Amino acid sequence: MALAYINLSSKQYFNFMCRTDFERRIFHDTYKEFQKKSKLYSLGQSLHTFSQMCLANEKANSLHQKVHYAVINTIESLDNKIPVLNDMNGNSILFDWAEFHIYASDLLNKAGHVVSIDYISPKLVLHEIVGDLLILSYDIQGNYNETFMVKITDDLLINYEKSQELIYYCS
Repeated sequence: MALAYINLSSKQYFNFMCRTDFERRIFHDTYKEFQKKSKLYSLGQSLHTFSQMCLANEKANSLHQKVHYAVINTIESLDNKIPVLNDMNGNSILFDWAEFHIYASDLLNKAGHVVSIDYISPKLVLHEIVGDLLILSYDIQGNYNETFMVKITDDLLINYEKSQELIYYCS
């Protein structure tokens, strides 16, 4: 019996200290797109940082979504595998949703560009918690799959969905 249905979320940051090809591609492609899409909000180049643009015009917050479009194919190349979250056997946890955010960017300084992607898993069945390990399985059409274990860390966000209730009936 399941304890609860949950989703796991994990965040990956991208800045000028990229280590993998995937990270470099996200960093460079989003900066290039930010340069293009932010012209509308830079007020004739008098504003050069993302935060300045957002303060001057709240519509600049739409840059999160506009810049995201530049890396949709790169994110899809992950085949729904979260690159920063593995089970105890080293297998990537799957994601259903990836959400892009701009933390900071500067048209005059590429090193000031910092973005992130939040990966959210599909619905998981939480079977048990043992110490700092979650024993989980994917919930596929109401059938419980093979279980796997994920270590609870500070970088992991657990979204509680629904608890199973034990109902006792006396007649």
